[in-house]
Amino acid sequence: MKQKLLILGGNRLSCDIVEGAKSLGVYTIVTDWYDTDRSPAKLICDEYWTVSTTDYDELVRRIKEKHIDGILTGFSDSYLLPYQRLCELTGLPCYATKEQFEWSLDKKAFKEKCRKYNVPVVPEYAVEDFDKSIISKNHKVIIKPVDNSGSRGIGICDNPDDFDEKLKYSLGFSEKKVVVIEQYMECDDVSFEYKIQDGEVLLTAICDRYIYKTQNEGSITSKLVYPSKYTEAYLNDVDKRVKRMFEGEGLKNGVLFMQAFTDGDDFYFYEMGYRLSGGRHYIFTKNQNCESAVEELVRFAVTGEMSKERLSEITTPRFKNVCGQLSIICETDKIARIEGWEEVASLPQVIDALQTYKEGDEIGKQGTTASIFARLHIVAKDINELNLIIDNVYSTLKVRNNKGENIVIHCI
Repeated sequence: MKQKLLILGGNRLSCDIVEGAKSLGVYTIVTDWYDTDRSPAKLICDEYWTVSTTDYDELVRRIKEKHIDGILTGFSDSYLLPYQRLCELTGLPCYATKEQFEWSLDKKAFKEKCRKYNVPVVPEYAVEDFDKSIISKNHKVIIKPVDNSGSRGIGICDNPDDFDEKLKYSLGFSEKKVVVIEQYMECDDVSFEYKIQDGEVLLTAICDRYIYKTQNEGSITSKLVYPSKYTEAYLNDVDKRVKRMFEGEGLKNGVLFMQAFTDGDDFYFYEMGYRLSGGRHYIFTKNQNCESAVEELVRFAVTGEMSKERLSEITTPRFKNVCGQLSIICETDKIARIEGWEEVASLPQVIDALQTYKEGDEIGKQGTTASIFARLHIVAKDINELNLIIDNVYSTLKVRNNKGENIVIHCI
């Protein structure tokens, strides 16, 4: 009899969990309270429920009735605590404790953990006595809700007269009504994937993040390039401290991502997520190292074990190829016509193409992940070939509005 997996949340990225579970021979059930337009993973799973992820009584009843073997969620912070609670109520494996999820979800608490273990962080200001007169064009600050993701609620401020409005805006995205005010960093951005297997912490991917910065609405990732040009500098110093932090905080299993700025000498962390990343690092770790966080989390959910292999023996952040993830960002507008998508998605170097919007949809807010039309994962011989492929994508793909204008933003 097939093992059964309940997946909390059915957004487009959750399709990866459904497909990963099916590849392992696992029966998949997706639940949330959305219809299939907003929850497309329901269209490809074996079974779906229209039950809220926080309707614990009904979900526990169904989990027992259906003899579910495991529960999993992926890409949304909001599902992590319901996931942990359901695992607790049913006795099914959960890769983290409630406390671990809580501090990883809170940007301020995460930075406090970093300081405890001498892991460097982005400088910040005390909110209660912040002097907005220090703000200028040459001394910007960034205001973030401590408990939101996807670049939502983030504001960049370079004028003291705008501070109160920016603060109010950011607070509106915080359930806790708490923000952090940080120094705006004008330097390179790096992203990391770590895996934990039976208490062993492993760095499995490190990439350079290229950022599209809007005038006032925050910024989002436009491109990731693996391996990072800072890989050796990071491994020689900061990696050891980060591993000590996660070991010291008792992390036992799972996958997480972290984000940091670097000036080439030092690294300054500002955020983490104890979950699968929307950057989908696992696409490249599968291609380069034959191991995938999606498959490992599915195995853990139904067996309590990430892998029968020691991941330390098969994974490395030093990829063989140059790999790049390209986010196609569009202006906020309604899509009338899409041209060239099939051509770019079928390029031989493109190993995965995820389209978020279709004709008739409206592109979401600038400066957030809602403005991303699609993501392409590309494997190249070297950085020159990667750049040529990206140029080809931009010259081929057109996303047009009702006026016939191409709303793709060429931001690389």
